[in-house]
Amino acid sequence: MTIQATSSINNSQYAFKPGKIQQALANFGKHIPDKVHDFCDLTTKASMKRTTQFAILAACVLFARYIQARNKDEKREILTRDTGMLLTAVYAVPLFKKVACMFINKKTGIPVAHGEKGLLKNINPEKGIQMASYEQLEGWLSVKNAESFNGIKHGLTGFCANIKGLGGNLMKCFEILNKNSEKTLNDLAKLVGIDEKVTNKNILKVIYNAEKSTDQKVQTSLNELKSMFVQNEKGMNPLLKKASRYKSVTGASCIAATAFILGGLLPWFNIQHTKKLYEEKKKAENSGLNNSSKTLAVNTPNIMKKFEAFQTTGQLV
Repeated sequence: MTIQATSSINNSQYAFKPGKIQQALANFGKHIPDKVHDFCDLTTKASMKRTTQFAILAACVLFARYIQARNKDEKREILTRDTGMLLTAVYAVPLFKKVACMFINKKTGIPVAHGEKGLLKNINPEKGIQMASYEQLEGWLSVKNAESFNGIKHGLTGFCANIKGLGGNLMKCFEILNKNSEKTLNDLAKLVGIDEKVTNKNILKVIYNAEKSTDQKVQTSLNELKSMFVQNEKGMNPLLKKASRYKSVTGASCIAATAFILGGLLPWFNIQHTKKLYEEKKKAENSGLNNSSKTLAVNTPNIMKKFEAFQTTGQLV
């Protein structure tokens, strides 16, 4: 017996065929010049630069609202409130993330971002420091097993050098992995002939000398350090777990801060600014009325005197 599948899709001539809209947009995209395509960073995933997004939204939203504004007050609100909201919506989250990542890197010693530093480079959301993905954090801060270090250039030394190069503090990272890691590192330093206390400055030297050593005690301590980075059954280690938590909290906080600016701060600022303008306007109007009253009060006695003289003499003075 043959079962014929049925569909609830309307196949009439008035319905769009699957993929028809996408095909129409794809055909339109072929006519976009390559220079425009590259500048706007248009991709097959329908992404584009935030600067391009802002330009399109400003033209379609702000300009349209501005030319339809009924009076000067509405035009002022578009410039002070709506423009600020659009800038916040497009740029706030990535810029907040940059600041938060730099703060986390500095205060905790855990690298949660990558990219070039510098104010000018980080004004652009697409450049400079970018928050790492979960996959990147996993590659930076953990390994599946101790043997994984054999596939890493320079082994544990190269692995730790990468963490340090990303802005991480290795001593703090090891402390998060294991509270007794400082003792393990200092014991290892003595075994390889380094008498000074292990710090973030010389820790790579200690690990490098340990990997070059063939002493069994050295290799045992070294394996203990390697095991700290190994993932557990949940695919985590204490360092990766904390980094992932910082990433999640940071992302949520940046979204919450943006929502507060859009829904609270900018509307409040606009209301306060409008009140101030109307108060100043009202003061100016009251000041004009008071000046008129004073002028009338000064002139009234002279008029009354002339009127009294007219009643007495019958002549206008």
